[in-house]
Amino acid sequence: MSIKVDLTGDQYGSVKVIGIALDEPGKKKKWLCECSCGNRFITAGSNLRSGHTRHCPQCGYKATGEKSRTHGMTHTKLYGVWQSMQNRCKDPKNKSYLDYGGRGISVCGEWKDPSTFFEWAKTNGYREGLEIDRIDVDGNYSPDNCRWVTRLENSNNKRNNKLIEYNGETKTLAQWARFFDVNYKRLSKLLINGYSLVEAVNRMRTGDRTHRGSKAWLTNNRGGGLCADI
Repeated sequence: MSIKVDLTGDQYGSVKVIGIALDEPGKKKKWLCECSCGNRFITAGSNLRSGHTRHCPQCGYKATGEKSRTHGMTHTKLYGVWQSMQNRCKDPKNKSYLDYGGRGISVCGEWKDPSTFFEWAKTNGYREGLEIDRIDVDGNYSPDNCRWVTRLENSNNKRNNKLIEYNGETKTLAQWARFFDVNYKRLSKLLINGYSLVEAVNRMRTGDRTHRGSKAWLTNNRGGGLCADI
């Protein structure tokens, strides 16, 4: 055998290493282990040293089941909120990781325990249909930086929202679309094409299809204000 590090006799949590089980070139070394419950199993040495393995698989399944029964929330939407929050901050494979964990957003230590998170949620206004929102979009998930809001309110707090000032007020594009009762996507497209907020809203309200900059278009927009302000 080519054992360089002998783990025989070492203790890792509830697991004691009995001896080598597999030691072949090019393969991970596998060790025969015995759990405090009496079960024997084989695992890689890297699992033991990293802390991944602290008990036998049977005890692991039992612990997971007991943890689930402790808070009784595993199959609820609130548990899904907690799990999604953890994943986008910790899992590089998560599609939202770059916008969260990838830029330093983390979950506070006390919320690593789902039961603590559930307790906070229930005493801070959670009800089904609401979404968790970070007050400071550059801050972490923690009790002092989170609240429960509607999906619409949540979307208004996205860090990539474009803020537009008009008539002394500053709103997101979505808020202006609702304020003037116009289609959000159409308004966004017009702004991308170079129209100002006033020009875009007027164009949508009047059904104007004249070319921007033409004589007819300049006549329609001569006033510089909204044609039918509210």
